[in-house]
Amino acid sequence: MNPKIMLLFSVTIFLLAACSSAPVPQVTYDPATLRFDGQRAYAIENEFVTKFTHRVSGSEQTRLASEWLQEQFAGYGLTCQTDEWTVINYSRPTPLHNVVCRLPGDSPQEIVLVAHHDIASTTIEGADNDGSGIAILLHLAEIFAAEGKPPYTLVFVASDGEEYGMLGTGRYIETHPNPKNIIAAFILDNLGAYYYDAMNMETIGQYRRFTPLWLTLLARESAHAGNGLWQVNLPSPIDQITGQGVPVSFMDQGPLVAAGVPALGFAGHKPAEKSEEHYAGWHTPKDNMESQSPGALGQSGLVAEASVRQLLSMQTFPQESGPYLYFDGSQQVLRGLPLWLIFIGFVALFFLGSFLTGRAPFSEKWKSWKTVLPHFLSLWLPLVAFVIMLYLFVETGLLLKFYRYPATTKDPYLTQPNWLIFTLALVGLVVLLFLGHWIAQHFARSSQQPPFEVIKSFALFVIGLAAVYVVALNPFSLLFLVPLLFWFLIAGRRGLGMILDIVFFVLGGLMLYALIYMFGFLTLRYNFAFLWMLMNMLADQMVSFPSMVVIAAIIAAGLSMVVNPPIKATEKSAEAVSTASA
Repeated sequence: MNPKIMLLFSVTIFLLAACSSAPVPQVTYDPATLRFDGQRAYAIENEFVTKFTHRVSGSEQTRLASEWLQEQFAGYGLTCQTDEWTVINYSRPTPLHNVVCRLPGDSPQEIVLVAHHDIASTTIEGADNDGSGIAILLHLAEIFAAEGKPPYTLVFVASDGEEYGMLGTGRYIETHPNPKNIIAAFILDNLGAYYYDAMNMETIGQYRRFTPLWLTLLARESAHAGNGLWQVNLPSPIDQITGQGVPVSFMDQGPLVAAGVPALGFAGHKPAEKSEEHYAGWHTPKDNMESQSPGALGQSGLVAEASVRQLLSMQTFPQESGPYLYFDGSQQVLRGLPLWLIFIGFVALFFLGSFLTGRAPFSEKWKSWKTVLPHFLSLWLPLVAFVIMLYLFVETGLLLKFYRYPATTKDPYLTQPNWLIFTLALVGLVVLLFLGHWIAQHFARSSQQPPFEVIKSFALFVIGLAAVYVVALNPFSLLFLVPLLFWFLIAGRRGLGMILDIVFFVLGGLMLYALIYMFGFLTLRYNFAFLWMLMNMLADQMVSFPSMVVIAAIIAAGLSMVVNPPIKATEKSAEAVSTASA
């Protein structure tokens, strides 16, 4: 048998054998107990969003809205408190308000429900986003409070700052006395539009982790048990891969999942033919009560209520950790050691193993580092300095400072880039790279370039070390290294052949850019303004500095294979004088 076919067959058998069955949770609550009323929720939403328009974080309207919310919850018999704190957004202090209300249960273990009361600066009523969630939150509190003491403590959180990076839920979990006491959390957002026809789940953590599988299956089966309730859609395997590979959350479950709390976000599913209408209303004045429907609110509220009642009926709860891939058709899940072996094998085979490529012996490659290292550093350190320069842009006021996420999706600050500042940043990058090359010349030990095989093996080894960092941080993020396989085709060609090497370098880089754009920003329709938003994301440290150092090392490794290494400046000058004299 062909060895390649044999290898593929062996890998397939391994994956099939590694999958295990994911048991479907048994529904133990009584669907006849569901009481959510869409008409009641519609009335609550209409009062809230028309009474408190322009609820932008930091505004007087937001403060008044939080006071009203506390009064409503307290009127149902809950114990409430408002948490007020301040962050820096738009380079100015911004006061935020979380309203946290509790319905004590027989057990101190908690089931948490969250909706955000703030809105984007580009809208007025903010009905669907997230007046709908607030209305469902209030009505659920009303229902459960009327039933007396529940088996577990129910916590209702009206959060602030969701539009700027889930600041409210981040604050809630950071100040929680014992997050391990939380059984699960459900986030309610974008749930009332008349055209919604099912329920989606948001399962991405903020920068890390993914919602445990057991909670997503519980939500689906709980809804299925209630006759006539909307279908709850599980994330597909592709969505699981991309969601775990690009863990940038856009709903309030993000900080909770990142903290290890089982949490998921409920959001309405829109049919394809309503996509344009939905986008036109998202973060615009069109997001008003005219788009809302008692029927959609009723279905969304019933699904959330069913999930809570199912948790209230349970005595024990599953414990899960680590990444996974679930295949709903076969009810099989791939997790644990087999999944980690796939990630580790990818790193070992394609990157760390590549250090052994080339004709030079292993011992010679180690010795040759003295000639390659200045070349790599002349590219890597300027890229790191560029990131620091962006931080300085924020501190000096050239770029606005935000606590976590820059502005909101349709904010003029992001959609109308300051191209002068953007150009200044690019010029700064060019100057830094020129200085790096000039300084490296003085540290070069020879007037002769090191062999390309040594440069390439060193570059791929650097990428391999970066991949180890990625695996330790989030193995699914190795997805971003897949396009870099084009760089294996760079061969140090001369003359016109160099064009082909540049093409392979650009293909790897452009495909990486495409992955980031497709999975993070395509739905935002940023086009070229995406570059401006990306720069602001880096400046506001949405990506941590250690991660940026690693990313810069990967980029520098690729550049080192297509940029001529600096050679010793004094020897170059002597050679030039000798040539001129001759």
